[in-house]
Amino acid sequence: MGKMEGTCALYKTVGELRESHIIPKFVIKHSKKTGSKFQRRVIAPNVRMQDGIKIPLLSPKAEQEFGKREKWFAENIFHPYLKSRYYLPYNEELYYFAISLLWRTIHLEMKMDEELSEKWFYQLLLDCEMEWRGFLASSVFPRKFSNCYLWFTDRIEFHTTELEGVDYYMTRMNDLTIISNPEKTYLAIYAKFNRFMFFSVLKSPGGEDGLADLAINPIQGTYNIPQQFEYWAISEFLTNRIHGISKHKRASEDQQDKIYEEIAKDPEAFWKSDAGRSIYNDHFNLKK
Repeated sequence: MGKMEGTCALYKTVGELRESHIIPKFVIKHSKKTGSKFQRRVIAPNVRMQDGIKIPLLSPKAEQEFGKREKWFAENIFHPYLKSRYYLPYNEELYYFAISLLWRTIHLEMKMDEELSEKWFYQLLLDCEMEWRGFLASSVFPRKFSNCYLWFTDRIEFHTTELEGVDYYMTRMNDLTIISNPEKTYLAIYAKFNRFMFFSVLKSPGGEDGLADLAINPIQGTYNIPQQFEYWAISEFLTNRIHGISKHKRASEDQQDKIYEEIAKDPEAFWKSDAGRSIYNDHFNLKK
């Protein structure tokens, strides 16, 4: 691939631009290793949710800065939690990683949504993007948009909705989006992969006081999992989101045949994989 020239979204320098992963590469690698190569297109035909999405965004220097934090997150949070460590101390690297992920999500939306500038919250997004960029590039702590949350999800044991595919969404799926409501009172940036759900609330009528267990301290802290919280906005969003995905058109028959062929090669391995367990849970344990 030829080198791309452009302006680095982080440092505003002109020069070589890298194709930047929005969701870190180690996440995609892990998903494939644990069963998603079979199932990705069936469950998530929506392009915006694809895990491997890349956009020309950052200079090599910016990529390197983000890469350091991704490595830290992989070693200190991602792999330990997936290996069932439920007491997770962290330092300022977690806050940097979370903000960098949500900041990239804003850039992804700006690239993908042609009507974004028409939306009621566009100016808020621009303000937030600028504040976060100041933090990521020059360590200026965000004054207005500093809250950041992380929810560690797990196998779903039961749920009271009619929804299908809840476990798969909560434990396997990658999803990046902006959450807003028709009343124009709520706005959040949201980025989820595997069992890690990050979000930052930019505008809200309230309710965030119940999120203390999810809050990322900018300097250091410890997560004790499972976390205790109640929060209307995320419950509402997840219900709508999962409903939307299950209504989404399934993969073409041709595509489905390929997936079944893959599974048929080694069904035992598939059902033992994390993806297989999740699908089993959704289809056999959680169906009333």
